[in-house]
Amino acid sequence: MHRCRERAATFREMFHFRNPAQPYCVSIPAWATVASSVNTHIFRPCVLVFKIVPALLLFSFNHPARAQDASNQPTRWETRAQQKTELNQGITWLTHEPLDFLLRRGDHFDDEPDSYQKMCTPENLKRMADAGIRYGRIYFYKGFGKEYEKANMEQAKTTAAIMHGLGMKVDLYVGGTMFTETLYHELPEAKNWEQRDQHNQWVPYGSQTFRHYACPNEPAYRDYLKTILKYAVEEVHADQISFDNIMLQPEPESCRCPRCLAAFHDFLRQRYPTPESVRRRFGLPDVDWIVPTEWDSPTQPDGIGALNEPVLQEWVRFRCESLGHYANDLYDYVKSLNPNVSVLYNIKGVYSYNRYWANAVYHPLYANRIDVMSFDTGGYDARIDAHTGALVSQIRSYKVARRLKASCEAPLQDDLLCALDMAFDYETPVTGSPGVPFTTHVSTPMLEFYREYLDRYFRGTESVADVAVLHTWPSMAYSINDTYVPTTLMEQVLIQHKVPFDILFDEDMEQISRYQEIILPGQECVGDAQVQQLLKFVRAGGTLLLTGNTAQYNQWRERRRVNPLLPARTEGKGRIVYLPEIIRADSPAGKAAAVEENAEPGATAQRITRMSPAQWLLPKNHEAIDQAVVAGLPQGLSLEMDAPLTTVMDLLTRPASRETIVHLVNFDRHNPLAPVSVTVRKEFSGPVKSVSCLSPDRNQTLPLEFKEEADHVTFTIPATKIYAMAVIAQ
Repeated sequence: MHRCRERAATFREMFHFRNPAQPYCVSIPAWATVASSVNTHIFRPCVLVFKIVPALLLFSFNHPARAQDASNQPTRWETRAQQKTELNQGITWLTHEPLDFLLRRGDHFDDEPDSYQKMCTPENLKRMADAGIRYGRIYFYKGFGKEYEKANMEQAKTTAAIMHGLGMKVDLYVGGTMFTETLYHELPEAKNWEQRDQHNQWVPYGSQTFRHYACPNEPAYRDYLKTILKYAVEEVHADQISFDNIMLQPEPESCRCPRCLAAFHDFLRQRYPTPESVRRRFGLPDVDWIVPTEWDSPTQPDGIGALNEPVLQEWVRFRCESLGHYANDLYDYVKSLNPNVSVLYNIKGVYSYNRYWANAVYHPLYANRIDVMSFDTGGYDARIDAHTGALVSQIRSYKVARRLKASCEAPLQDDLLCALDMAFDYETPVTGSPGVPFTTHVSTPMLEFYREYLDRYFRGTESVADVAVLHTWPSMAYSINDTYVPTTLMEQVLIQHKVPFDILFDEDMEQISRYQEIILPGQECVGDAQVQQLLKFVRAGGTLLLTGNTAQYNQWRERRRVNPLLPARTEGKGRIVYLPEIIRADSPAGKAAAVEENAEPGATAQRITRMSPAQWLLPKNHEAIDQAVVAGLPQGLSLEMDAPLTTVMDLLTRPASRETIVHLVNFDRHNPLAPVSVTVRKEFSGPVKSVSCLSPDRNQTLPLEFKEEADHVTFTIPATKIYAMAVIAQ
């Protein structure tokens, strides 16, 4: 089948009004821009919500090009959204931020105390339930201190009992910083739990210097939090607990307290247990002699382009593991109290810069110890960038979350964001989770469609991928920016050319045999053991595609004299393919737009060199890259579709119902997608029983004609505005 090579269309006019007889009807870009400002960042203080949401919700049911049947009537999704929107009027919405925090921080409305008086009343909660709201996150513990926040926690218990009686699930918010003015007053020893930098100075939460970070290696702090969590689970009966501020500050504000220094030496002893291994790694006979890197100035770390110094390399890994172990310990404790409680961590996703180095977040360390992952970022919302034309999305983050078996909490008020969540999110089976489409109180036709089919089509799914992109730890950890450029651009080619792929890490090397092809885009550091695993994969019939300087260094970033993965060649039953370069297609406007990016709210410094989302343009040689990837698949693509580069897709199976599901998302908000021809390899044995199409564009499931030939089935997805899915039943 022909694979369309059409480039993204240029950005067109952002706003247009519909029929004057429908004065509230604006185009979805205008509505989405306004509505998403309400709560785009899930954990960001949402003081505007009380004043703005009721007015904005008037727009939620007015889709820009409303799907209509032959009688020109609104769809049932539009009708339902309108009805719920009307019921939502006058509700005072719950929030995760306590009033004391807003007052201490500033930047709030003058009548906030009145709103807090109303939000937890039985009458207000009853109105929420009557409007179909099934979930709410409420403030519980921000970090002021257990005694100081006792009244809030008791209020949460009362509120939770009412919510449960109304059939609503309760999410309790737990902050990740210590409020020095109150906590230290009630518990003076808590000052000893602080992180301390190399100058023995406390580490603040951004500019809020009254909030300090606790050391992740301090057990007394975790024990203190566990008393709060015990109350949350056993007394309040929380369905979900949401942990905020799961991050460390970038250098030079990393913790160098005595606990961390002792833990670092223990970490090194475990990794290098013999004098010979210590000397080979560091040139020293004893790890106790090792001192972590000390910085001359606050800006010195900003000039580093790569981490060559071995102690600094190990320090990055130690910081990631310290944060991961801290979170794992709290997760295990919550599950020991009640395994049905869902646990959310605000660790965010993967982006085009080094978060291992900057914030100590390495996602594989949370595998099977996180139920929901929050997107709390700025600059990464789904769009075709207005300045550069780059297609921006959180698709990479969704793929990593699926690998962790975690749902993603994302803002869904905007139709395109909602469509991406439907296509790429993994729905956790943990019963405490409300289900992603129920985490927002906004009602749109797209969300009503999602809620209707959540259990039927969006739970119990598994990824189908022909290709895996391997992120090796040393490549992604020791390169500040250079490795992220080819990796991001290779993934962008796969996303826009609709090649089914997964993202793998070192911890996934035993799974590479599941894929036809493994791609290493500029992965400059490949360990000796990994080389052997990759060559074994090739000899068994797989394809290894390398770009740029892949495997130029070993696992310690020591330069190799001979690259063991080159030259390109046939080896055993498989082959190694080499692409010398991924040619960037950046524009100056993309760099200028980077100032709006904020992937880590709360970090005191965002100076790290990075590739902005506005620079995620398809490389100049994207067609050649795509052709090389497809040519390297021994069994061909699992899916081919005739769709433009302004669309993305995901391919999943649902084993319980023996269904294969194709999700299709159109990023061009102003131009509906023409009918798309699709050919899919059958994922289950036996003949195809039916192929059907579901979309918020229409009321009912639409049966599709299909042609079955050998192990493939071909059909056409009808014209689509933003989202459609095709379901192949066998």
